[in-house]
Amino acid sequence: MTASMEHFSGTKSNSTAYAADGVSTAVFDPIDIASVGTAARDGGGKAAKAVIKRRRIWPWIIAAVVVLLGALAGGSVWFFQSHALPGVTLWGTSMAGKSHDAIVAEIDAAVDNAAVPVTYNGKTENITLKDMGLGVDSESIATEIMQAKRNDGFFSQYAFWTSTTVSPELSNAKAADVTTLNSKLGITESAPVDAKVQINEAKDGFNVIQGSKGEGVDASDIVASAEASVKTLGAEKPKAVTVALKQIDPAITDDIASQAKTTLDTLAKNPVTIKIADKVVAKLDAPALAAVSTVEADQKAPLKSTQSRNGYVVFDSDKVQQYYDENIKTTFKAERKDSSVILNNAGEVIQTVVEGHDGITVTAGGDSSVGTQAIAAFSKGEGSVNVQGTVDPMKQKAVKRHVVVDLSDRKVYAYEDGKLIRTLNMIAASGNDEKTGACDGTMCTPTGDFDVWLKYESQDMSGNLTLSNGKVETWNVANVGFVNYFSHGGCAIHRIASSTPVNDADLVNTPNGSHGCVGIGWDVAEWFYKWAVMGTSVHVQQ
Repeated sequence: MTASMEHFSGTKSNSTAYAADGVSTAVFDPIDIASVGTAARDGGGKAAKAVIKRRRIWPWIIAAVVVLLGALAGGSVWFFQSHALPGVTLWGTSMAGKSHDAIVAEIDAAVDNAAVPVTYNGKTENITLKDMGLGVDSESIATEIMQAKRNDGFFSQYAFWTSTTVSPELSNAKAADVTTLNSKLGITESAPVDAKVQINEAKDGFNVIQGSKGEGVDASDIVASAEASVKTLGAEKPKAVTVALKQIDPAITDDIASQAKTTLDTLAKNPVTIKIADKVVAKLDAPALAAVSTVEADQKAPLKSTQSRNGYVVFDSDKVQQYYDENIKTTFKAERKDSSVILNNAGEVIQTVVEGHDGITVTAGGDSSVGTQAIAAFSKGEGSVNVQGTVDPMKQKAVKRHVVVDLSDRKVYAYEDGKLIRTLNMIAASGNDEKTGACDGTMCTPTGDFDVWLKYESQDMSGNLTLSNGKVETWNVANVGFVNYFSHGGCAIHRIASSTPVNDADLVNTPNGSHGCVGIGWDVAEWFYKWAVMGTSVHVQQ
């Protein structure tokens, strides 16, 4: 065979050539598609069949890749439904791909391992948050992490380069209990005493009972050290802390108690009312407020679902409901009872003769939300509570009483509803003219409009008065009966001062002689005393 390559002619392509040294070398000519097709149909040529096979498998490979990528994407979406999303961090540490339980376990482990070396007087002990009665709500933190980014767009949720950091606050150092700390380090302390707010004796407002400072260690640096370690999830150990005794303020200071008192006093003066169909049937007054409230120093502390806050005062709906059930609802009577009262000339009730009440019927279950409504009103500082039921309003029978003292007639007139019911004889002060009633001197019965403001069944009277002529008048009379003060200057209507009884009829011819008071007969004085109740209007005229 010669050194030149031997070519084959015809429809078949050359497949092999020989080099000069006799070694065969593969040579491929361009493929004739048409001939390949013909060859395939005719069953000819392994090479043609291989080309066709390769051409057919590529779509399947592409389809398989697409399916695989879809499966991976679907699997990722499914996986992250129960795991933290990409880009979510806790205090800067990635939580991506971690389950709720795993996050809880990691936080709890960090808390347990955050033991702070604390030194006091040369002695060192490890102190944890749990030692100080503090904890971390790992469940709620894990829930917050699991929810992070869930409201973002679909692609943003799974974008690892888009980060969201969860940075919850931890313990309140003021709430630290140092009992275990003191025991481990041999610390003796005097506990501070919280200021208190309590209802006053009149039951219409509140007083502050002052607190006092104590002496002990301040746990805030210890808490801060432990929390700093927890926030690194244990990557950094807590820093050592040295403590010393110092004065400690109570959690509830006098200032906090004073502010709480102001809140409660305001609510007591303008109480939240309980209504049935716009009719006020009760009020949540000072005693109610005292029973359902507490004072808390931390205004940002989380509340229970049954609580509300107004300043430093926290109210509890369960306590309100209990107070209503035991102290208010039990006073409701289904049958109405009308009242009877005495009024003065100003229309003010000066005495209730017969206590009345509305007829109140509460619909079954119609007062079950009293507590919930009340704490909402307390937090706003005003409002009312609505109860379902019916009210038959009480009616009031009122009698108006007033007294006229006529210095010229020397009479005391008793009126009810403008009608004269009794006339009494009297004597006035020695300075009043017996015919005109005019004042002539220092010792006179004052004229004007007054109210009975002080009463004694019996009183020893003594005093002295310097007259216009310089003479000093003195008196000392024991057992003056049925005294009704109407003037703040010391003038009263009372039984005439005498060592022996002087009756009403005897006063007709008895000259004026008191030191400013109005004297009436012994036989009518007790009746007048009982009739002219506290607050009765008194008009003195000449």
